[in-house]
Amino acid sequence: MSNQQPTQPSPSFDHIVKGDVSIKKLSKHKYKITFSKIGKFLLYQVWDKDNVARQNDNRSVFYASAKKAINNFITLNKVLKENDKPLFTPTTIMETEDEVAYAFVIHKAYFDRHDRVVCKVSTKEIQLANNCSKDLIKIPCGKFTNMRFDIDDSDSCPW
Repeated sequence: MSNQQPTQPSPSFDHIVKGDVSIKKLSKHKYKITFSKIGKFLLYQVWDKDNVARQNDNRSVFYASAKKAINNFITLNKVLKENDKPLFTPTTIMETEDEVAYAFVIHKAYFDRHDRVVCKVSTKEIQLANNCSKDLIKIPCGKFTNMRFDIDDSDSCPW
């Protein structure tokens, strides 16, 4: 019989980041988003519906550099892949300066040879309900300033 205590679940965090981007369509559902300017990632602890271990009593909010956030994304997916687990592909809402929203899933994030953050994204996984406009998955192409990205949580993120 073991005397080990049960492990306490790690809290989940949503991420918000703003930046100037260039968006290029790669295929019917796939796009490449390249940041020419990116801010710090704001991470905030997600509400736990079961309040396991009273996680909701004191929730964390903090900043992480883009370099740390992207490197953590890369590391997490490398570990998941090595363990034959599904990759972390967060649902993301991108919002323009005039508050037009778009939805997609981030499949890959990396640094290009100019050290810019690049994300390969897809709208294929987004299932729209009857009350949602198809415009939500019609990602605009071109250059945009001050785009806001609200990236879903990861309970496996090694912050």
